[in-house]
Amino acid sequence: MAHDHAGHDDADDSGDTSFRALAIALVINTIFFVVELVGALYSGSLTLLADAVHMLADSASLGLALFAAWISARPADARRTYGYQRAEVLGALGNGLLLLLAVGYVLFDSLQRFGNPQPIDAELVVIVGVLGLLANLAGAWVLSEHRGILNVEGAFLHLIADALGSVAAIAVGIALVFTDLYVLDPLFAVFVALLVLYSAKDLFSESLNILLQGTPAGIDVDEVRAYLTDLPGVVEAHDVHVWSLSSTQYTLSAHVVVEEEVDPDAVLRHCQQELGEQFGIDHATIQVESASYTHTLDFDCTFRSPKA
Repeated sequence: MAHDHAGHDDADDSGDTSFRALAIALVINTIFFVVELVGALYSGSLTLLADAVHMLADSASLGLALFAAWISARPADARRTYGYQRAEVLGALGNGLLLLLAVGYVLFDSLQRFGNPQPIDAELVVIVGVLGLLANLAGAWVLSEHRGILNVEGAFLHLIADALGSVAAIAVGIALVFTDLYVLDPLFAVFVALLVLYSAKDLFSESLNILLQGTPAGIDVDEVRAYLTDLPGVVEAHDVHVWSLSSTQYTLSAHVVVEEEVDPDAVLRHCQQELGEQFGIDHATIQVESASYTHTLDFDCTFRSPKA
């Protein structure tokens, strides 16, 4: 039985650059959160306030992502032999929860405003909305080269959804420059809230799948099993399991039955190489068995208390 690790130096370089990108995006986003909040309070716009709340959630999510990136880079130890990779996933799940809290606040305030629309300073809403849009796009651009990492992807989606929220604020401001339809403000605020929900959907789904040790998206276990079985020297592959340690590291465990006359070490190396190249599985633990091997399971159903 053996396993394979690959690409640690590349992963370290990627982690450093993604950490810097997250830090830059956090600074940009936090500065313009303050700008939008002040603008929302002075203009009286719920749409702008919703976008500021969303931007605050973005800043919090970027902070969580930075923390997760830092802790996931810690080396493995005797208690956590796979390291701290899952911290990234927990951070991403926390980001999604923050989004839901922001949505709840915006929807509650919007329902109240529908019955009692409030006048707003439309020109100020347009100016602040444009500034917020530029800030969101700048932050998203900084993160765009690192989107393969789940936490960065989550932060990127936050910023894109928030950019659309800024577009909504601009649209409300322009409309109210020429009309007095103040009900548009809570209406567009609901639109921003729905954007937040949409951006959180995939993030929640992927985070939960990793935490539940589900098969990564895009990988078919039956296809992996068949591919291993078709490799030279392999008779059969069984007990194949594929899961994720993080958004960028896939793990496999499997039993491979090999022909009697082949070199089992050579077959093992070939299997690991093919799994990395064809499926992106960089940590493969494979038990090599001979064709004459008889695998007997002996179940012990007795419950024992742990030793003190």
